[in-house]
Amino acid sequence: MHDLLSLVVTRRRLRLIAISGTLSLLALLSVLAVLARLQSGQSNSASDVPAPLAVGTELQRPRLVPHVQLIDEQGRRVSLSSWRGKWVVLAPSMTLCDEVCPMTTGALTQLTSQLRKAGLSRQVVVAEVTVDPWRDTPARLRAYQRLTGANFAMLTGTTSEIRRLWSFFGVYYHRVPQSNPPDIDWMTHKPETFDVEHTDAVFFLDPAGQERVVDQGMPDVGGHLSAVLRGLLDAEGRQNLAHPQLPWTATEALEDVYYLMGRNIPADAVPAVHPPSVAAAQRALAGSPAALASVHEQAGQLLGSESALAARLRSLRGYPVVINAWAAWCAPCRTEFPILASASARYGRQVAFLGADTNDSAGDARSFLARHPISYPSYQSSSAQLASLAVIEGMPTTIFIDRAGKVINVHIGQYGTEAALENDIEHYALGVDG
Repeated sequence: MHDLLSLVVTRRRLRLIAISGTLSLLALLSVLAVLARLQSGQSNSASDVPAPLAVGTELQRPRLVPHVQLIDEQGRRVSLSSWRGKWVVLAPSMTLCDEVCPMTTGALTQLTSQLRKAGLSRQVVVAEVTVDPWRDTPARLRAYQRLTGANFAMLTGTTSEIRRLWSFFGVYYHRVPQSNPPDIDWMTHKPETFDVEHTDAVFFLDPAGQERVVDQGMPDVGGHLSAVLRGLLDAEGRQNLAHPQLPWTATEALEDVYYLMGRNIPADAVPAVHPPSVAAAQRALAGSPAALASVHEQAGQLLGSESALAARLRSLRGYPVVINAWAAWCAPCRTEFPILASASARYGRQVAFLGADTNDSAGDARSFLARHPISYPSYQSSSAQLASLAVIEGMPTTIFIDRAGKVINVHIGQYGTEAALENDIEHYALGVDG
């Protein structure tokens, strides 16, 4: 073949062919590089930003999930450790739940479809694990999958293994008497003999088998469910469908997976934050209880240090308190302040918000507050002075204190969305349990 070409092609044409082939190869490599970046969630586009933690709460320290022996819908033995090397989205559920679980199935079905479209089906496992090991046999799980179109793993296990699993995650579940008249089992068409109350949540595990993010709340499917799943809901379930408590959506769960993966998303996919004007915040907070009104009267001010903050906290006993530790030099703090401004205006009639300016000069702190209007004051402080409340491992840090003055949660790092902060306020400050 080479001899034939050498007879009919001049050296000049050979050079042109070689150059053309090289350019084509370079173009192909460039395209492949772009595709690889897109596949990994990275891009050189200035419009891409790191995915925020959309709605879940990141654990301060990852926790290794214990080895628990479960059984899948096909009757095969499965352990969560068998999914090492993959990200896992895990939710408690049961096939005879008529208040929330059909919504969980709908949301996880949406999430699984979104993961498939994103090319992540091989990297992320989505699963429901029962809180009803007494009735959720593999045969029932298979029937539920056929009935609802659930496109993800469903697991059960012995009562002891299920108890050990959910005890680790802090999921409450308990058998209770059936209502009167009793619900009818969709599979056997016979009256049910008991019900199971349980926590609603979704958990995110990393490839090392560690719990990393938790969202204790109800799925929000926008009021839209398939006719079959909607038919499994009772009156309370239909109310939850319309007004889920501490809601999370499939899209937010996907963004939390992206956050853990360190992937980028388009900037316009991050929900815009529109903090209220000073006048709008004042109108929203008008009529607050006296202790909270005194906080609002000092909006945007920089006050005394540790002793003044301690005195203010004592005066706020009986109200939940959210303290945000920030610094003028902290770029994530600047991004987070509009989210705090919105939340403090929305919840400030029930919750006291305070700032703790950390390791700044008074001039820098006042300049920062002038550029970032907020409906509460800040106190000059330092990481060491705040240590009596929480160990400050980074900026920003948000500390949740209950009505009795006890620290109940510490969120390290920036809140990326209003939904994530609002869910933590409702859960930790207001005690709303999804």
